[in-house]
Amino acid sequence: MLSSDAKKFVGQFVDIVLVDRSGKTQVRRAELYDIGFLPLYGPCLITDLGELRLDRVITMESVPLEAAA
Repeated sequence: MLSSDAKKFVGQFVDIVLVDRSGKTQVRRAELYDIGFLPLYGPCLITDLGELRLDRVITMESVPLEAAA
């Protein structure tokens, strides 16, 4: 995924489909704060889960969440 594609999800809750270190596909739900650049890793998603490398992300889609009672 490109950083220009991911920028439209900033500030939203998203389901992120990514490949982990062992090559398995994972789905994670996170709040996307920003897209940053880490010198050794390249572009990264800055989320409430931590930094996720953008080159490992397969797809993202927005998740509508209801307000807490």
